[in-house]
Amino acid sequence: MKLLSSVRSDGADLAHLAAELDIPTIAGLQHQGDVSVIPAAMASEDHQHPMTRVPAAGVAVVRGEAGGHTHLLLASGDVRYDARDGAADDITLGSLKVGDGATAWLDHPEHGNTGIAPGRYVLRRKRELAPPVIDPETRRKREQARKEARKQATRAQAAREQAAREQAWSATVRFVAD
Repeated sequence: MKLLSSVRSDGADLAHLAAELDIPTIAGLQHQGDVSVIPAAMASEDHQHPMTRVPAAGVAVVRGEAGGHTHLLLASGDVRYDARDGAADDITLGSLKVGDGATAWLDHPEHGNTGIAPGRYVLRRKRELAPPVIDPETRRKREQARKEARKQATRAQAAREQAAREQAWSATVRFVAD
């Protein structure tokens, strides 16, 4: 099986290195970029037994944005994968079964390859927690609100200080009747 057949660096074709790679085959929990391969026994949710054989061309598990890098599931032997039809924000991608004597590979141009040993697995996408993107108008309004809040806090502090001074002054001043 050819893996990394399209790897290029600075215009040089590095496919000849792919034949020399020793790709580890792992039976436990593993990660490749933003994809996690979790043994079914470790998965928190119940999942279906996959029925669809992985074709020779492979199956795109996660497609790269705008034609970018795709996580591709490849197989040697009886490997089955069914993608999960879930909500757009669902992190479970699908279920995978690698038959006895078979091997599955998760291929990615940036992360390389990882071998998946026989067993049942759940594939999930990792969530990246990034700060929310704030448009310039919202940013301006927030900054304006912060400035106004600072002004109000300064005014309130000045009013408290003035009241304290007046109270101290009135405690020391005595009025005498003629």
